[in-house]
Amino acid sequence: MVIAILRFLVSAWILALVACSSSSTPSAPTQHVTISATPAAFTFALDNNTPASIHVTRSSGSFSSLALGVADPTIVGFTAPSLSGGTAIFTIIPIAHGSTTVTATDSTGANAPVSVTTATCGRPPSLLGAQQVVPAAGATGVSPSIGTLYFVAYFLTGVGVSGNLHVAVGAHSTLEGGALVAATLPPGTTLPTPLPISGATGTIVSATIPALTTGQTYTTQLYNDTCQPAVLAGTFST
Repeated sequence: MVIAILRFLVSAWILALVACSSSSTPSAPTQHVTISATPAAFTFALDNNTPASIHVTRSSGSFSSLALGVADPTIVGFTAPSLSGGTAIFTIIPIAHGSTTVTATDSTGANAPVSVTTATCGRPPSLLGAQQVVPAAGATGVSPSIGTLYFVAYFLTGVGVSGNLHVAVGAHSTLEGGALVAATLPPGTTLPTPLPISGATGTIVSATIPALTTGQTYTTQLYNDTCQPAVLAGTFST
């Protein structure tokens, strides 16, 4: 009986030592990933339309994705990021006068904001208004592969066609269309009532657009001078 009790006590003592030893072994710390953007603030000089290159780096590991968003998509646009290991590069495109913030967010939720300011100028604008024609303003169920959009652009009388198409995607994303070119509307297209803009001439223009996403809302803007406000043309959804 005494031997059995001793055996039990020894076994309990060994188990206690093992438990104590395993509980005293520290667990590996969770690694906290941060990302940073360079530069973290950028001001476009007057008449400087060159896109700004932004480099984003991770504190450790590699990027598997990088989402971009902008507080005010009417001020700037951006290109899709290029990922290479722990570095990502994207460009910010000036659209109109103002200030906003572009935020890069990786798959862990870490984010890096970039403050952006575009310059203002004293010269009068030459693009005074615009109307989205194809697709019609407010259209729904537009094909994501529409490819080309048509507008009436109102330039100062005597000023030729110039500018680009900028598109706000939802509330905080963007995509860039092509340059504005003089165009002829597709047969059967109904023109909207002309805008009553004194000293301006309405011209039919078109611009190409990349493939779109189904179920998204798009807001179109035309611009030809990044130190002026961009001109709202219309909205549509796919």
